[in-house]
Amino acid sequence: MLRKIPTTAVPLSIFEVLRGFKSFFGNKSYIKEFESNFARYMGSNHAFSFNCCTASICIFLKAIKKLSNKQEVVIPAYTVPTLVLPIRKAGLKPVLCESSLDTFSMDSERLPDVINDNTLCVLPIYHFGFPYEIDLPLKLARENGFFVLEDTAQAPGATLNGKKVGTLGDAGCFSLCRGKNFSTFSGGMLVTNSDELAGLIREERDLLPGQGFSFKITVPFILTAYSLVTRPVIYGSFYKLISQFKHTTVHDSFESKLYSDFQAIIGLGLLDKLDKFNAIRLKKGMTLYKALKDNAHIILPEIAKNSTPVFNHFPVVFKETKTMEKVQVKLWERGIDTGRMYLKPVHHLYDLGYDRQKESFPKALYIAERLITVPTHPYLDDKSIEKIIDVFKSI
Repeated sequence: MLRKIPTTAVPLSIFEVLRGFKSFFGNKSYIKEFESNFARYMGSNHAFSFNCCTASICIFLKAIKKLSNKQEVVIPAYTVPTLVLPIRKAGLKPVLCESSLDTFSMDSERLPDVINDNTLCVLPIYHFGFPYEIDLPLKLARENGFFVLEDTAQAPGATLNGKKVGTLGDAGCFSLCRGKNFSTFSGGMLVTNSDELAGLIREERDLLPGQGFSFKITVPFILTAYSLVTRPVIYGSFYKLISQFKHTTVHDSFESKLYSDFQAIIGLGLLDKLDKFNAIRLKKGMTLYKALKDNAHIILPEIAKNSTPVFNHFPVVFKETKTMEKVQVKLWERGIDTGRMYLKPVHHLYDLGYDRQKESFPKALYIAERLITVPTHPYLDDKSIEKIIDVFKSI
């Protein structure tokens, strides 16, 4: 079968990429316009762009270090492991909190056992585009004087109690990298309603270098290739070649730079379509959720009351790894690719000082070993959704 549904995709036309060439002519900066529009969309007072979400986290942590001498930053034990890098680059210490089998993210009920007088910041993360209640982290932050940075990398536009996630804490960070709902191949955003924090963030952001000449020249070709390879026919036909560019190793470093005007033009167009794309993802995701929620072989994340998820992916945790492997094979045979995301908890990949002989975070390990993601993006057609449902019914 030549046609394969990729795990992630953002519909991006060649014509949209061509608009980016406007940045090569004249002196207009499109970055400020993009930041202003992004802030307005989120309902925030300030927005700052970066070359990646990792850089936005690092800059935020450097900014709040100027307001406190505390040194610890709390993240879930099951998450993108490279979150360790911006924490360490900011001169701080990553601390893990156990994950929840209800949300697949940080177990807020375990947070009081992790925070202390040295806690500078806590990062609630909305994995796979699912909001969850962060009332307890916000309450603990007020009582203990630490900051809350919402990691909304996978959930742009998702809402909780009528507000967009990323605006509930002190700041929110977003990823514009490949694989996200809203992607210019690379990039990150940071939003805040605090004028004080915005001033400190701007000071740190203005110290960053711009993108190099080689990036400015190659980014049109990168975005063109990106717009093509996620289309099912091309993805299936050239999968062996495309698969070689998938990340399979853990990063040990990153660079913090400014965003590019070329990408900002693309971002402006995609931002206008974000609600439309999210609505498509929500419809497809909820169709799968309703069909699979009573399957005895799997666990799905809870959908929080008064929330609207945006289904960056459809995550499924299997109770048996052999069943997971069989499902992956069957889905691939039917033309649907799946992802494994984070194969191990953070402390299995980076030495954070936790005991290697005794598992400190068993639920995080359980999730990591048994979770796959199923596509929900606009290129996922109704027939493919039926195939996914049929495969899960067959187990």
